[in-house]
Amino acid sequence: MFSPFDQIKETKYLSEEKSEIYRPICRVLFQKTAIEFQGSLYTISEILDTLKQRPEFEGKFINLTEKELDDALKSLEKWGNVLAHQDTSKAKRIEELKNRRSLYSITDITIELERMIEGLQNSLRSIRGIEFERHIPDRMMEELNKLINWEEDQTIDLRIIWKELMDRFKSLQTESSNFFAQISRASSNEDLMRTVSFLAYKEKFVQMLRNFVLVIMDKQEKVRGCFQEISDEKIQLIIDHIVKKEEETDLTGDYNAKESRSTRFSEWRGLKGWFVEINGKKPGVRFLIEQAKNTIVRVVKIAEQITDRYNHFKSRKNDCLQLARLFASAETIEECHRLSAYVFGVQQTFHLSAMPRQSDDRFDTIWEYDPHEITIFKNVPGRRAGKIKHALDENPLKEYELLKQHQEKQAVIRGYFNELSTDGRIIIEDLPVLHPIIRNTLLDLIGQATVSTKKIARTDTGTKFRLKERSTRWVQVRFTDGTLTMKDLEIEKI
Repeated sequence: MFSPFDQIKETKYLSEEKSEIYRPICRVLFQKTAIEFQGSLYTISEILDTLKQRPEFEGKFINLTEKELDDALKSLEKWGNVLAHQDTSKAKRIEELKNRRSLYSITDITIELERMIEGLQNSLRSIRGIEFERHIPDRMMEELNKLINWEEDQTIDLRIIWKELMDRFKSLQTESSNFFAQISRASSNEDLMRTVSFLAYKEKFVQMLRNFVLVIMDKQEKVRGCFQEISDEKIQLIIDHIVKKEEETDLTGDYNAKESRSTRFSEWRGLKGWFVEINGKKPGVRFLIEQAKNTIVRVVKIAEQITDRYNHFKSRKNDCLQLARLFASAETIEECHRLSAYVFGVQQTFHLSAMPRQSDDRFDTIWEYDPHEITIFKNVPGRRAGKIKHALDENPLKEYELLKQHQEKQAVIRGYFNELSTDGRIIIEDLPVLHPIIRNTLLDLIGQATVSTKKIARTDTGTKFRLKERSTRWVQVRFTDGTLTMKDLEIEKI
């Protein structure tokens, strides 16, 4: 096990001065051992022949000698990339005994390094995000449902289910990271962005991003629902069962149950934190959705810039002729004024100016305040109205009075609201003439329930209500200051 502070000398062959020969040697041994299965021990002459014959090396090792290859293999052996084995075959002649040399094999860590490099090269050859695996969240939900329905008396192997679940999660993370890595590389291609062909590319690009966002948003709620059905206590029980099975099958006696239990619980928290907010930390899936939306906005802005740059040098003769035809076909001067406002903007506009808000109530409007006059000065370039600094006035008694008024107002609203309820239900059509103070509370509840998937709303005191639509008719609700037309609804306390 490597420590974060250890040097990994096995990676030296990737960046040393003679890496142009070290890397082909390791690639040849990796292909012959892990891919082509042609054995594991090779002589220097076999490695040299392979280097000269492989077409991907383009004949670069035609003049390579066995002495140079032997020196390179010794360096790789010193770094731990290859192992030298003594040739134990029986020699039939004296010359074979004198020229007997070592056999070389590639180490496990070098095999993993070469496999990682090969996978990295394959992932960079194409935009893997286009082939985003849509079935991964569905497979994850299948494994989660198995954990939800698991009972202690069942004989299923939880180790396999746990491994499948974590492998799916790892695939989802990998696919997502590759997706956005490729998108970032494609969207930062300056040569492409300077051309008009980017406009056609933009449509496909944005559609690809939109599909990704829709897939993730469609599945995240279902996966989140699975996490809500399984408690941390049951996960701890499942982890204990897995650790117990692993401890029973351990043959070395070095198995650390405490460390394994901690590692698996960390895996679970990482998986859950990717979909569910934990301790106020934003889930990873929300970050992906925001990143996709930001990328779409960026691409659209680039397309707009290209369009403006392209149209800047374009002749507007036909546009002006078409505009002249529209003005010529207008029958009245008022129609010409409206057309001019659409094309060039309104020439003379009227503005409304109001005093600052006199209350912290978000439902207050300027129409509830008395009218006032404001002196308007002529706008002179360079002239700026002076600012008067005032000291911050902190009045605890005034703050207490405001808090008391707010509490009294809320008590009045709750009293009105309780009077409207009949057997825990409020039918909009049967309501009497209401005080305007209750209007905002009703509309707030209806608005909450409308955007909720379960049609449930909650008041400030925590009381829950469910919204029902009684019919498709429109009814009128009368208030002392006017009439409000709305759908035929019913609010039921739950």
